[in-house]
Amino acid sequence: MNHLAQPAPKVEAAMVGNAPRVEEAKTDHARVVEPATVEKAKAVGPAVLFDGKRDAPTAKEATKERGISVKALRGTTGADFESVAALLRGAPKKNFLKKYLSLFFDERDFVSFGEVKRFVIIKGECCFVFLDDSDIQPLYAIPLDEVNAIMEDPKCPDKFSVTISPTSTNGTKDDFKTVLLKYCKDGSHAYQVTFDISKDASAAKRFFDVVQHSTKTKTVTSSIFHAKAIGKEAAKAQPTNDR
Repeated sequence: MNHLAQPAPKVEAAMVGNAPRVEEAKTDHARVVEPATVEKAKAVGPAVLFDGKRDAPTAKEATKERGISVKALRGTTGADFESVAALLRGAPKKNFLKKYLSLFFDERDFVSFGEVKRFVIIKGECCFVFLDDSDIQPLYAIPLDEVNAIMEDPKCPDKFSVTISPTSTNGTKDDFKTVLLKYCKDGSHAYQVTFDISKDASAAKRFFDVVQHSTKTKTVTSSIFHAKAIGKEAAKAQPTNDR
């Protein structure tokens, strides 16, 4: 038997369909844009270095920005001195009998430490006087460039000072040490600052040393500038006399 190939299947003729209709692309017209404008740079003055004396804040500015509390006066460098003390301004007034009959009347006046207890803090050339270290502002300030400090001799007290007596019955007058502040211009009595050395033996000596060297400070910090501005204003509130 002869093996013959099968005949090829019949194929229909190829047909090509019409291409689908595509809409023509549209492009929006470009928008009109206003031309860019460049503003003229403002004139700036040349940079200058900070000048403490020139740029230090006024008393009002310093009070507003930094306050005048003990904490604010300490600043970041701390105070030159701070302590509790009995502080009096001026010489005691003497009546007729004490003035002319001193042989029969004790000339010394006595004041309790607690009566005139204050908190004093020195920063730069000013001694700030507070009722308490938690107060937000001082009672007044003492310009230290106007006074000289004198350590009082307890055996020969100054005639213008007052004897400070202990607040408690356990204390004695030997517990106190007094530093006198006299005006430079005429040597008259300005203040009496008495410390309880039973609680801080070196307080009076440290206060004396700081007052004597307060105007010789070479390193001036921003907190000292603030203290000076504040102190100038606070000095106006100094009492005329505490007795």
